Amino acid sequence: MKTAEAPTPDLGQTLEWLRRELAEMQIQDQRLLLTLRHLHSILEELRADSTRWEDARSSGGTSPVRARAGSEGRGRQPVSSRWLTQLLLGVDSRRSSLP
Repeated sequence: MKTAEAPTPDLGQTLEWLRRELAEMQIQDQRLLLTLRHLHSILEELRADSTRWEDARSSGGTSPVRARAGSEGRGRQPVSSRWLTQLLLGVDSRRSSLP
């Protein structure tokens, strides 16, 4: 009958590495969630702008250009295409660090 032995150093090191990897993955998940929420808010704002633009266009009262110009002065900075490219390409993505 086998007795329970203390974990070998290799197993202990592997478990410690696994704990660190899981902690890194949790941090990455949190960052991705924040990014997703930010992108969602941008999409919602763009949808609202588009709806206002289409309403102004279909009403014929205000030119679509003037209707859109009014929404641009709200103080929100435009989304940088470079930032979106980095985000989508995963510039900050976690590297693989297998033991």
